Amino acid sequence: MRKLILAMIAAISIPAFALAQAPDAKAKADQILKQSRATIGDEKKLKDLQGLSFAGTVRQTFGERQLESELEIDVLMPDKIRKTTNSQRGTETQTFNGADFWRDFIPAVTGGPGGGFRGGGGPGGPGGFGGPGGAGAANSPMASYFQLQQRREFYQIMLGWLLTAPASAQVEFAYAGEAPGPEGSKLDAIDGKGANGFNVRLFFDQKSHQLIGLSYKIKQMGRGNGGRGPGGPGAPGAGEGRQRPQGAQAGQPGQGGQRPQDAQAGQPGQGGRQGQRQELSPEERERMMKEFQDRFEKAPEVEIRWAFSDYKSVGGLNLPHRLTKIQGGTPNEEWEISKIKINPKISPDKFVKKEKSPSGN
Repeated sequence: MRKLILAMIAAISIPAFALAQAPDAKAKADQILKQSRATIGDEKKLKDLQGLSFAGTVRQTFGERQLESELEIDVLMPDKIRKTTNSQRGTETQTFNGADFWRDFIPAVTGGPGGGFRGGGGPGGPGGFGGPGGAGAANSPMASYFQLQQRREFYQIMLGWLLTAPASAQVEFAYAGEAPGPEGSKLDAIDGKGANGFNVRLFFDQKSHQLIGLSYKIKQMGRGNGGRGPGGPGAPGAGEGRQRPQGAQAGQPGQGGQRPQDAQAGQPGQGGRQGQRQELSPEERERMMKEFQDRFEKAPEVEIRWAFSDYKSVGGLNLPHRLTKIQGGTPNEEWEISKIKINPKISPDKFVKKEKSPSGN
């Protein structure tokens, strides 16, 4: 496993111009993809595949802090995916129905009796990130970028396990060249480019034809650059990173969830529900938009790499059971899959967005 990770670090560090290009890049890519899909299962097995479900554990490292989550993924072919993680932070569900993406988050109840609060991270208020006129508004370059990153994980799930992508991604593949693999082996590299700037590089072992990893670049949006993005830990829209309601110290009763006296039902109040923001003036809103956009444009790019390993046969399909994320040469996330079901009964209703009631429930 360690040799594979080191090989991924070395191989993916090679710039595109250093790879030997094939004359017919598209035909070569199609040939490699066909060979690799054959290692997953025979053509009939893949054609008859209606869905998959995965269960396992995700381990993430944030500096000195580690977070372990229970992982569940449902895939309904050809392009519907629902991912749920349960951790000490709470329960997060991300859904992609082939065209649209949405996220639901229920923070864990904390702070002892009376001190907890529940509430998803929805869009910000006017002028806030994701709110009308904010830097994360639907028509802003930053929002478009983050929307692509949210979809990217779902594209990766389909590519990593089945070497296919949703039709809406409009991914086209071209052969990039050879790269060194573990213990003197050689890898074939294929570039994928799709709609809205999506790009990815896939790596295949030349002898086994198995997919061993992929790479892509993202903007490094640290705290000084506007947070990790919508929905990420500590970012706008996430349960973590918010201030705890006054009095809701660990193990002590708090006032979280109570409505301020001036916030009557159906009326705006100061402080109201957790996550509410005070409305900004037009000047403040414009200044904040410019600051967000400036940080976004200046943010450096960082290369993300995923290594796929521990292939096992399940119901006639040969699928990876371990996925390792590498950033800056250091593994910082690992998915360990303990259970996979082939063609389970999955209701299409799981992939339908449910409108929230006016009360937010």
